[in-house]
Amino acid sequence: MTTRPTALWLDFHGTRLDLEVAPGAGVEDALAFLATHLTAEEAKPDETGREPVAALRVHAPDPERLAPPAGTVQEDIYLRKSASEFFTVPARRAEVDGREYLECTKTGTRFLFDRAARVIEVTLGAGGHMDLVELVRDLVLKHQENTGAAVLHATAAYRDGEAVLITGAKGAGKSTVLLELVEHFGYQVLSGDKTVLYELPDGSVVAAGWPDYPHLGYGTVAKYPGLREIAGIGDDYVPAEGHAFSPVGKFAVDPLPFRERFPSAPVGVRVPVAAILHPAIGPGERTVVEPLAGSREARAEVLRANVESAFDGANAGWHHYLDDGRAAHTARVKRITDNLAGVPAWTLTGPGDLTAENTPAAIAGPAEVAR
Repeated sequence: MTTRPTALWLDFHGTRLDLEVAPGAGVEDALAFLATHLTAEEAKPDETGREPVAALRVHAPDPERLAPPAGTVQEDIYLRKSASEFFTVPARRAEVDGREYLECTKTGTRFLFDRAARVIEVTLGAGGHMDLVELVRDLVLKHQENTGAAVLHATAAYRDGEAVLITGAKGAGKSTVLLELVEHFGYQVLSGDKTVLYELPDGSVVAAGWPDYPHLGYGTVAKYPGLREIAGIGDDYVPAEGHAFSPVGKFAVDPLPFRERFPSAPVGVRVPVAAILHPAIGPGERTVVEPLAGSREARAEVLRANVESAFDGANAGWHHYLDDGRAAHTARVKRITDNLAGVPAWTLTGPGDLTAENTPAAIAGPAEVAR
């Protein structure tokens, strides 16, 4: 039985984290979750000169390790605060001698951030794999933004080397439309919550997906055979009035069986955007898909309104390991949205049922996939 740590590289489109995992550290579930979009490989001599964003040293579980010195004053914070209790992560934080100590109070997971050494030490509590996922996602997204990527609040579907973006406010129906494309038109899930966009040297734009935990409203879950069971919803469940098409009362869906039901795009792809959908689904007799009206600049403004950032929000500063370097890339992010404003786009209203008859040919393709 090995007693030496395992050294891995986690990579997301040029953002690298070094991961040193002690025996018994319990990172398997976290790595499985991230594996749809991040690659993990055994560390090896690096001849590129590319420095990791951080070295994450994950220790075996130990309730005493990484605690701040006795008597240290701690503040209550959130890594994440959501309308869903499942996704809410409360914590306590303290700073001592320039290092940040953080404990997730639900699980007992602890982080120790040492900016000077470029090291983050971790010990996972019971069921704390998603705390590690939250740390990795936060570090990677912030570094991506600091190097010029734009993050769009959008789901994305992948097929034949291209992506369809579905963007809009929370509750607009992005997940429903994404699953309609996968279920009926042969697409794969590229991204279920955020889409990362890049400007290439020639000025074109490509999209990459992002790992997320499926969080679906009842109206979406009820549409697809087998999804109720994956979400743990019994046959006797009755949604509250008005919640079938509402962001209220969503369900956290186990990601592993969800991926089996709705397959993911290949890991690491970055592809051109072929089309954009702007849903606003809700009750109605039929789904209506119409070309997006307005000038190109107006379309760009709609897209810019859906650009988001890991640096923004009340809980974005739960640690201070990375500084905000977005200001250096403001012009690039604007060019990305300006470019996407020229991509064919449609609005979508009604219940969100897509068929060969109501789906634009540019999205539907030559023939509907029967399922």
